[in-house]
Amino acid sequence: MPIEPRCAERETGTAKHSSASSALRFTVRLPILILLGLVQVALYGAWYLAFYILCMFRPFTGFMTLAAIVMLPMSIVVHAHPHAANGMPFWAFGLMAIGLVAFAIGYTLFLDWFTPPGAEDPFGRYHRRDR
Repeated sequence: MPIEPRCAERETGTAKHSSASSALRFTVRLPILILLGLVQVALYGAWYLAFYILCMFRPFTGFMTLAAIVMLPMSIVVHAHPHAANGMPFWAFGLMAIGLVAFAIGYTLFLDWFTPPGAEDPFGRYHRRDR
């Protein structure tokens, strides 16, 4: 049975990488790999924690939509009675309503994009079921 070239080099001591150099490489690489693993764990942990905190504020965007719905009749009242808003123009209420709805939709889209892999909304049980 013929001996493979690598095995022959190892037996004769002419191998390019001896076991001592392999042990040295492992010893040098191990702290670096541990440090990289800790950094990756910290980044993923921060990502999941930020997602959890951002999910807590998702119900407030629903209230923003309700506030926008209230703003539209209020702009009609301010148009009819300008003194009721202390000089604020009626169209400002319409712009605020558009801004609130845009922020609510943008926040939901951002949160869907920001979701870490494999994570679900931890507060999903409080959402409506017909979605």
